[in-house]
Amino acid sequence: MLTEKEMRKEIKELKREIEELKIREKLYLERLENAHDKNHKLRHEKIHMTVDEVVAMQKARADYESEHIRDKEFVDAYEKQQEVKIDGAL
Repeated sequence: MLTEKEMRKEIKELKREIEELKIREKLYLERLENAHDKNHKLRHEKIHMTVDEVVAMQKARADYESEHIRDKEFVDAYEKQQEVKIDGAL
């Protein structure tokens, strides 16, 4: 059985833990609200896009993908060249 002093200490620790949990809850609720606002804004922008904006986005995506493919091909060729150098040195 716990003494009065030990119980007071335990109660104090539990109160501190509760305060920490309350702070954490506020942080999570704030993050959730921010995410909700961001999603609402993005959804609103997508719904009200014009055809010209859609076409521009598709073109930008296609340009990005083609550039990414070229970069990947360059990296693959470089790695293959390094393999040949290493194999040739042995």
